[in-house]
Amino acid sequence: MIHVLAMGLPLAAGLALALLAARRRWAPPLWAALAVGAALRAVVMLIAAQDAWQPYDLAVDFPATADAVLDGKDPLFELREGGWHFLPLLAYLLAGVRALGDFVGLPWEITGRLVPVLADLALIPLVARLSADPTPRVRALRGFQYACAPPVLVVAALHGQFGPITLALGVAALLAARNGRVHLAGVLIGLSVTSANWSALLLPGILLAVPALRHRLTVLVWTAAVPIAFLLSSVPVFGTPVDRLPATLSASLSARPVVGDWGWTAIATGGEQVVAAGYGTVGTPVLALSLLAALWWWRRADPVDLTLALLLVFLIVTYRFGAQYLAWPIPYLIMRSGRGTWPAITVCLLWGAFGYLYMTRLDPVAWGEAHVWWALSSLVVIAFLIRALPDRKAVS
Repeated sequence: MIHVLAMGLPLAAGLALALLAARRRWAPPLWAALAVGAALRAVVMLIAAQDAWQPYDLAVDFPATADAVLDGKDPLFELREGGWHFLPLLAYLLAGVRALGDFVGLPWEITGRLVPVLADLALIPLVARLSADPTPRVRALRGFQYACAPPVLVVAALHGQFGPITLALGVAALLAARNGRVHLAGVLIGLSVTSANWSALLLPGILLAVPALRHRLTVLVWTAAVPIAFLLSSVPVFGTPVDRLPATLSASLSARPVVGDWGWTAIATGGEQVVAAGYGTVGTPVLALSLLAALWWWRRADPVDLTLALLLVFLIVTYRFGAQYLAWPIPYLIMRSGRGTWPAITVCLLWGAFGYLYMTRLDPVAWGEAHVWWALSSLVVIAFLIRALPDRKAVS
């Protein structure tokens, strides 16, 4: 209970600051937003680092990946079955922070969270620059609100997950596309896709921001070339045989079919978490058709609206889910800031924080009992995400 209170205080403070800033129309300068964002993330990270409980992927899979790279081994063939799989970009980043921590004497509980936290800080000015309202005062407000947004504090500074890295690269790619820097946009979204394959959901918005067909083709070429280059780097860096590259790619895209945590699969399993590949047989085509329908429906919208719609539709329909997914739409929700933005962000915080802060303290039996209604209550979160979907407006 003490840990829940200690971690809950900075999260509640962040939410209160974000809501108060909107109510009073604060417009703190960028340095102030960065300072507040850095302070909140530092507090959450330090509390999390001192905790006896650590997220399993951060404590086991991430350092194992880093150690494999530092030992010159291909991490895709060294990690446990069902563990995290990485294209080399994130594996190299993990190895870098592992080596840095050993050099300066920082524990992994700190260094393992550094890059996501820094990437999340980089999103503060990016969100301000891409705000739907061109007024400098409103843009400053949006940047400050993102600095305080609690769901991303949890994912970056508590969990140490890589969502902020993927998002920072994807949002930067959209900004580059809007400024006409198509080669840079392609490289950045290529890096984003290389860090996590769900980043492909960000690509349509970037292509929409590029008016000419030849420029869109340029972005697509870079989007494919960058992941391929990182995949091929396994050959000289790790000595991976070329004929094993298809297996490397397949392994990097694979994931354990864990379902029952969210949405319709929670209903199907009665709120129990199960490993069952059969749900993907139904869920994958349903998800693909839903995303295609959203792409068509918002095809003439602003790129931010299109991206937000795709991310929200993914969360609404997906059959496989991790609580860290709730951070994906947060930058775009705040850029757009519609009527459903802060209700959705608040509900995402409450639902995700319960999983991170309370359920991790339970023994397996109590966890299973709590998981039933927690998973089923995701339907309430989904209702708020539906309400937060952007209007279907054509770009003027």
